[in-house]
Amino acid sequence: MSDWEITTDRLLIRPMGVEDAADWHRIRASAPFDPIDRSVEESIALIAAMQRRAAHDSDGWQQFALIAKDGAMVGDLGIRFSPPWNATAEIGFALDARHRGNGFAGEAVEAMVRRLFRNGRRRVVSVTDTRNRPAQRVLERCWFRLEGRFVESWREGDSWYDELSYARLATD
Repeated sequence: MSDWEITTDRLLIRPMGVEDAADWHRIRASAPFDPIDRSVEESIALIAAMQRRAAHDSDGWQQFALIAKDGAMVGDLGIRFSPPWNATAEIGFALDARHRGNGFAGEAVEAMVRRLFRNGRRRVVSVTDTRNRPAQRVLERCWFRLEGRFVESWREGDSWYDELSYARLATD
């Protein structure tokens, strides 16, 4: 078992493999406020590149699959690891539409945040579209505090939207 495999009551959270990339692509493509616009092949290439990193927690993004007890991929966590001296990580998440509203996101976020703190991170941040109230509720339930608003920082089509910045410290 990898240092970055986490088991909760209902989930296995593990580094994503190439075999997960098609499901990841489908889940992220249907995300209501941050749909991806790349091809499945590009998603597979991104996951393959992540697998070649020196370590899962080395500087940059790493995707983690959320696997339910029945073996289905129900979502993902994206973690952007900062250099170790910074001791910060950014977290993002998406759930398959069929599994939203069941508490999986909160369970996964809380488990990952605890692991990040145990592994030396002191601050975890998350940025979300102001329209994405479900993600904001997950962060608030996981003890993230609202730290700021980025005005017209996110472009979707011809429109600009605000984003909210959340954070949690290991000392919180």
